[in-house]
Amino acid sequence: MTVLSLPSRGRWVWDARDRTRAVRVSAHPDVGLLNLSVWRDETCVGTVKLRPDEVSGLVAALTDGLAQLAAPRPGTDGPRLAAVEDRVTELESRLAAPARPSAVAALRERARRLLG
Repeated sequence: MTVLSLPSRGRWVWDARDRTRAVRVSAHPDVGLLNLSVWRDETCVGTVKLRPDEVSGLVAALTDGLAQLAAPRPGTDGPRLAAVEDRVTELESRLAAPARPSAVAALRERARRLLG
């Protein structure tokens, strides 16, 4: 088994339950691997070494999981989400509508006064 030295730079991702568990992500460009290590307190309890093509599969899995968490659950967020979408649509249509000539004239006059 090859032991990779702990690089000085890495990224820690802490467990949502407490800060005694974490995953550390560190790149090892010299050997072409990305290392995921699982830590409990100050002890590394497991590692996974991934090639770049394997990392893309991990990223896809994380993205899919995140999308599932973001999707509205039946009966909970649907009506609220629909109301927000309706409001956004209304605001977009108001922004897309041409400004009234009187409003444009008022803005020009105000700009003239501010600029002197």
